[in-house]
Amino acid sequence: MSMENLELYKQAFIETFTLREDEIGENTTMDNIELWDSVGHINLVVSIEMAFDIEMSLEDVSALTSFEGGKEILKKYGIDI
Repeated sequence: MSMENLELYKQAFIETFTLREDEIGENTTMDNIELWDSVGHINLVVSIEMAFDIEMSLEDVSALTSFEGGKEILKKYGIDI
């Protein structure tokens, strides 16, 4: 697990959804973040892609529905969080 990668990943959520770090965890999903709508989703994807210099597939973009799920998606791109 890379602490630096985890911090970059958390920062994407903090900046996109105006959250505090203590508001992010295994229960963070698109269902309980008010700003996680379609525009927020695209902003989150762009933020993650820029942070890790990747381009997510449409399938992965659609599958990104939670903080924990995003960690699994990033593993596909060789990013260990």
